[in-house]
Amino acid sequence: MDNWSLQTKKFHDREGVRWYFMFHHRYLLDREPDEQPYALYFRNEEHSVFGVLRFEQSKDNPYGSFATVTRKIMEDNEFRTSLLDEGSKKVWKGK
Repeated sequence: MDNWSLQTKKFHDREGVRWYFMFHHRYLLDREPDEQPYALYFRNEEHSVFGVLRFEQSKDNPYGSFATVTRKIMEDNEFRTSLLDEGSKKVWKGK
């Protein structure tokens, strides 16, 4: 089973640029809750930056909280650049 959830909170970086985040959770019956894969998709308001951060198992996330990882994506240019994925642009159609 798949679940997509667009985050409705407004996120802004230090320069005031708005960012959007969306989770994609996959639920596999043969895995425990902390072993489920998920992805965090992101884009900027101008639709010029698209990327995704994937984890094969949710317990693999070294950033701890959602707030920490979103801040890192918005503020750490080198980190964000490593996650850029033009192919992820298609998940934002109509959003």
